[in-house]
Amino acid sequence: MTNQIPLVSRIAGVEIPVSDLRAAVEWYDRVLGLKVIGDFQESWKEAMLQFAHRPDGVPGIYLVQTDSSERLKFHNTNYGYTQSIIDFYSDDLPAFHRHLKTHGVTTNRDVVQLSAGEISGFGFFDPDGNSLGATNVVFAGK
Repeated sequence: MTNQIPLVSRIAGVEIPVSDLRAAVEWYDRVLGLKVIGDFQESWKEAMLQFAHRPDGVPGIYLVQTDSSERLKFHNTNYGYTQSIIDFYSDDLPAFHRHLKTHGVTTNRDVVQLSAGEISGFGFFDPDGNSLGATNVVFAGK
């Protein structure tokens, strides 16, 4: 391995297909707290969202309205379930899980109970069937 400066240093954005852009923007705001950049226009076919506190280095979410039925997910043949493509970080997974359930979000676990310091996660779906996840894993930098 050479000691070169990388041409790619981080993920800038994650693109998610949706069927109804306005409904998706509202869902991602209400359920995940992501805010649309700019003033939403009915003519938009795409929208960039960011976390309310805009932490440095955290990618934005780019929602793209499409008629395609393809969604972000795949079958994990190792464990036999639908695998999430994007994992959102939460330092309180049980509370986040309860929050999702109060909003009627489908999750892959009925309840999340963790021991102190336990690393875990769970899956959930947006209204278009994109497979998302939540984890309390921290990827530390240098």
